[in-house]
Amino acid sequence: MTEKAAKPRIVILGGGIAGIRAARKLANEAVDVLIIDHNNYQVFQPLLYQVATSMLSADEVIYPIRSFFRSASNVNFLLAEIEGIDAAAQTVRTDQGDIGYDHLIIALGSTPNFFGSKSIEENSLPLKTLVDSIEIRSHVLKVFEEASRETDAAKRKALLTFVFVGAGPIGVEGSGGLSELIYDVFQKEYHTIDFSEVEIHLIGADPGVLMMMPEKLRDETVRVLEKKKVAVQCSMMVTDYDGETLRYKPFSAPKDAPLQEIKTRTVVWAAGVRPVDCLDGLDVQKDRGRRIIVDDTMHAIGFENVYAAGDCSSFTPPEDERPLPTLAPVALAEGDVAAANILHKLKGEPLEHLDYKSKGVMAIIGNSEAVMSAGPLVGRGFLAWSAWLWIHLLTKAGFHANVSVTFKWFFNYLFGTRLGRMITR
Repeated sequence: MTEKAAKPRIVILGGGIAGIRAARKLANEAVDVLIIDHNNYQVFQPLLYQVATSMLSADEVIYPIRSFFRSASNVNFLLAEIEGIDAAAQTVRTDQGDIGYDHLIIALGSTPNFFGSKSIEENSLPLKTLVDSIEIRSHVLKVFEEASRETDAAKRKALLTFVFVGAGPIGVEGSGGLSELIYDVFQKEYHTIDFSEVEIHLIGADPGVLMMMPEKLRDETVRVLEKKKVAVQCSMMVTDYDGETLRYKPFSAPKDAPLQEIKTRTVVWAAGVRPVDCLDGLDVQKDRGRRIIVDDTMHAIGFENVYAAGDCSSFTPPEDERPLPTLAPVALAEGDVAAANILHKLKGEPLEHLDYKSKGVMAIIGNSEAVMSAGPLVGRGFLAWSAWLWIHLLTKAGFHANVSVTFKWFFNYLFGTRLGRMITR
């Protein structure tokens, strides 16, 4: 009796948006799929700021990876730290041992970029992971508790000063959400604090906020933020943060110009991302941001069985000068193409080519306030806010969590309810 031939083994690194999309495309096909991640859940990153600002709880923004594949016996999961990739040996190195593959999809996402500043890395609070959002939530609650009993005016002022660095969606949504938490909730509960002492700053390196938006929507964003008592400064370079003083200056300032300073105990870092460290040793073509350069079939350049998708990949369409942005719709499209082309290759069929068309961009600024741009369609205020909520509900996994999220959004809209105000140690 002849032995049954082994199925091709496809290893997917990362259980984020691109990785799970690829695995779902490969589910119940004639291949063995192994997803490797250091978390056993997929996190819905667009809602992390709502965990950080006490609107949602942690379990409402994640979905267990294994739950995606209850009906797909060919897809398995390994909880492990990825240490490196040996493309020549077709092996992934992990803390659970080496894993061989026939085809590899790298979808490891990204990690905060501190641009070489150790002081900022050690003292600021990134908002990239579920753990980050929980730490920010606890930190904000703790500094208010500390401020409520602090008698030294200068120390209390530093406790009540909050800085978001990075004027993209995370910085805008986070600073707007924090403003509502402070002025709609805390102001009613912390009776010993003078809320005229509170300051919220949004500092960005770009010439404006949300640079992917049309100018009039950027102006609207600044107007709404300022209404929420968020001070916005753009074209700024942050040079240092030692845990007590943030130092920065305009990009246009002379080199010897004195630095501006903000005394604060809270700096949320949302100023950029980079690929994860375990990709450093992988000998593939990378762009200047260290992202893996791929062609329109999602192949890493020079490799027939290595693909990359999502934030760690870099694809520049022929008609564009810059790579596609690190957005969820891009990751979904790239994960689809990578998985489809593995199946096409195994069947001897022509490969698919990525032809991504932007579906638009949007950002929420606060309760009933958002901006959106989708081709000729431009929206702001309640309409854009409603669209943001429904689109994110439709793309987020987990029916039961989505029901509770909907109720929390509803009660927050009506009453400013923030039930997630829990300090964890």
